[in-house]
Amino acid sequence: MHLHSVVISYQRLELTRRAISSYLQTVSLPWSLVVVDNGSGAEVTEWLEDWLPNISAPANPIELLKLPKNMYPGYACNRGWERMPPQTTLLHRADNDFAYIEGWCEQVAKAFNDNPRLGQLGLRTGKEENWVENNVGGNNVIRRELWDQGLRYDELPWSRYPPGWSEDSYFSPAVRLLGYEWERVQRPCLVSLATGDWDDPYYAKSYGDRRIRRPKNNAPGTQ
Repeated sequence: MHLHSVVISYQRLELTRRAISSYLQTVSLPWSLVVVDNGSGAEVTEWLEDWLPNISAPANPIELLKLPKNMYPGYACNRGWERMPPQTTLLHRADNDFAYIEGWCEQVAKAFNDNPRLGQLGLRTGKEENWVENNVGGNNVIRRELWDQGLRYDELPWSRYPPGWSEDSYFSPAVRLLGYEWERVQRPCLVSLATGDWDDPYYAKSYGDRRIRRPKNNAPGTQ
């Protein structure tokens, strides 16, 4: 197996640092990595430009792709997966607000080896994803053959989807339309680094783009 990973970076430098560092410390399959920055400010992009070349190696190449503005995760992931090396067998999408737990790669390898019809594996458990029934969420791995059959993320901005929906809402159903199954990991693989704070401008914009309403019991200044 060869894992081609895409970390989607947008603002939040400290989270991006922790996400990439934890990936490098725990990835145990042969791998390649593309960091797709979705139009972050100079603090983030300059750090990526300085740091990534120092840890890239011929056996495990790391590439930085800088987008001119926030094109949203679907577009960013497709651009990163397009850069997979020929030996790729698994395509991995990683958001920059999750850190990796030792053993996650072993769960990935076992899941795909045990089920030849498994097309997509979500890297968060059902409990962590609140038992959402129609998709696995953003952090996931697919078989490269689905990409070869034309599977792509929808590339619309979040504001163009129905309220609360995203590119993930369409991706897992598309896996099933190709005749494959999707499932989630059985044990936690990730640690969330996100606060989800409604008073944080980053999350305020994220919720606003997706037209998610603030919970009534989450008044400004409370958690």
